[in-house]
Amino acid sequence: MSYESPASRPSRRPDVPLEAALEAAIRLWGVSGDIEELPGDRDRNYRVGVGEDAIVLKITDAPGEELQLSSDALDLLARAGGNLAVGSALKTQAGELWAAIQGADGRSHKAWAVRWLEGVPLAHAGSRAPGLSAQLGEELGRARVALDGWEHPALDRGLKWDLRRGLEVAWAGEESLKLPHERRVIREALAGVEVALAPCASSLRVGVIHGDANDHNILVGECDPAAGPCGLLDVGDIDRSWILAEVSIAAAYLMLGEEDPIAALIEFVTGYHRTDPIPKQELGLVFDLAKLRLCVSVVVAAEQRAEEPENEYLSVTSQSAVALLAVLQRIDRGAVHAQLASACGLELCAPVTLESEALLGRRRASLGPNLSISYEEPLEVVRGEGRYLFEPCGRSYLDAVNNVPQVGHCHPRVVERASAQMATLNTNTRYLSDVRMSFVERLLSTLPPALEVVYLVNSGSEANELARRLVKAHVGEGDWVVLDAGYHGNTDALVELSPYKFGGAGGAGCPEGVLVAELPDRHRGRWGYEVDDAGKRYAEDVLRLLDESAARGRSAAAFIAESIPGCGGQLVLPDGYLAACYAAVHSKGGLAIADEVQVGCGRVGSHWWAFETQGVVPDIVTIGKPLGGGHPIGAVVTTRAVADSFDSGMEYFNTFGGNPVSCAIADEVLRVIEDEGLRENALKTGAAMLEGLAELSSRHEGIGDVRGLGLYLGIACVEDRASKCPAPGLASAVVEGMRARGVLLSTDGMDHDVVKMKPPLVFGPSDAVHVLCMLDEAFEDAK
Repeated sequence: MSYESPASRPSRRPDVPLEAALEAAIRLWGVSGDIEELPGDRDRNYRVGVGEDAIVLKITDAPGEELQLSSDALDLLARAGGNLAVGSALKTQAGELWAAIQGADGRSHKAWAVRWLEGVPLAHAGSRAPGLSAQLGEELGRARVALDGWEHPALDRGLKWDLRRGLEVAWAGEESLKLPHERRVIREALAGVEVALAPCASSLRVGVIHGDANDHNILVGECDPAAGPCGLLDVGDIDRSWILAEVSIAAAYLMLGEEDPIAALIEFVTGYHRTDPIPKQELGLVFDLAKLRLCVSVVVAAEQRAEEPENEYLSVTSQSAVALLAVLQRIDRGAVHAQLASACGLELCAPVTLESEALLGRRRASLGPNLSISYEEPLEVVRGEGRYLFEPCGRSYLDAVNNVPQVGHCHPRVVERASAQMATLNTNTRYLSDVRMSFVERLLSTLPPALEVVYLVNSGSEANELARRLVKAHVGEGDWVVLDAGYHGNTDALVELSPYKFGGAGGAGCPEGVLVAELPDRHRGRWGYEVDDAGKRYAEDVLRLLDESAARGRSAAAFIAESIPGCGGQLVLPDGYLAACYAAVHSKGGLAIADEVQVGCGRVGSHWWAFETQGVVPDIVTIGKPLGGGHPIGAVVTTRAVADSFDSGMEYFNTFGGNPVSCAIADEVLRVIEDEGLRENALKTGAAMLEGLAELSSRHEGIGDVRGLGLYLGIACVEDRASKCPAPGLASAVVEGMRARGVLLSTDGMDHDVVKMKPPLVFGPSDAVHVLCMLDEAFEDAK
């Protein structure tokens, strides 16, 4: 039988005033009395009459075959037994299932009626009595089993609520979400669900389900809600789908507003499993499909609100659903699966994935042996979205350490811009390109006016390597001053400027022409936080080195430093330090270089660039990691005078540096930072993190110091606070403990004693609260 598909129905709900609806109820069903409008997303629903004679009058644009489907489904469910009553479809006085009715706008609709059921929607019943969720699970499972084997010509309608289409519907509609935070949460949840479903979606059982047992469609006793569920409303979404979707959809709404959503989930699923057993190979996906339903609900509501902004019912769960998804995203789905399996008396099914040991073996066989790998048990990630990374089994990890995806993993605007430009043109800088110049001009607008010439490269190492050439062209040969524990890149020349490398394992020691200045560490250094002019005092070491160099007849080439030393342990430079150092090197004829490869592009929050927090303007700025949001691009920005010196007649050419794809991506990254207020977020969230870390340090003796700016933070771990002796073992244990809790961090510092946090800038206040709670536990366990 052919019929009108749901996709072809009018997008607007029928417009039928109360008076017209009451007239139809009297004329068609002989029911009169009080009338009130009820919630609905596609239809107009009215309660007409009182007591046992009351009906629900439904005005719809659904085809007649679908109304017959609903009527037949109600009859079938009425015979299911149990305590879930369902309304029955009422024929008109002419003996028809439905009758035509005209709306106020002249459109024709169908009117049909269902007997009213007494009870209170679970959403309005207040706190739930112990055992209520399990009872509901049993009753819903019993109702679902009643649909087994049922066939109807109007099934297989391709509803947008069919979770087999859930990923398609939600991904296609997430752009309708106007708030960046909402969109980010939905995308992160969808990415995790997609990874979890990929290996097993095709093997899930398919059958007929009610499809919409949400907390507004479940009734409990009006006088005694604790007595248990008594009614099931709205069979408008009944259709063929994954059988597992039945329990998952109901579970999604049962978790809303619960202090412990996982406890509610487990109680409900355990009850459901008693009457509609869930195969052990499917059980672990209940959690994922519940999240998918919440995503679809939020996205569809946003689309419908655009058509019908006055319909408050469309937003009834959106805000709470987004909040719940943000909480669920931090929960280990594997742990939830284990709890569900235990509660249901099933053996836990291991996820089907590539064994990490085998993958590690392949890596060791083919990649360089001195490539490091994080964590004692290496982590395989197959997907990233927003603030999260995902394992093959779908487990999510809150990424609090990767500062390369500055605006979040796979930001939709960045991905779209990259794809569009790649499909249009990618070539080198020997051709004119508006894409390139738009990016360059946007980049320059974030910097002081004196920095006006840009060279585009592919990485931070390339940027610092080019900076060396600029110095040589402008100043000539001379001594370089670097900070102890400094790191500036992986080329041979840059390793020689990096005490973190040449002074560490495998290093050859300090080369000639490199002067290592004292690290301005106010925790372990000579001048602590109590010294007001610590910046000036630490800078005196730079001047001393330059004076000694001059006394040996050497000239000064440059002073280079990260604006917040990273490998030194996320050290915030004392006030006045860079100003004094820059003045010192300038007095000797050298240049000042700000290495912003790690800390630039808005990470400090208060400014675009960390050197600005010191009130200075360098001669050269080098930029890398975050500029492309995960795509390789770097930049060197300098003064006109330095650029003129470099223009010696020799062409500067970089095959991939400045290509249109990289420029389009970097341009979009800068736009997103501005449009989404990510600098402001970094400032606010970073301040909250620092305050929380300071409070943690009052309870954990192993925390010797907390420091940072914006979302560039470090926790110095100590054996004891008196000696301030570095505690790399404690730092490592905390990082491993956080990984076990689903949060990714790492260590830094010359002694690897600093726990570092430098998350994507979409890391928000609620993430900070979560990470602080997890750190509290991790430090306690590591004692």
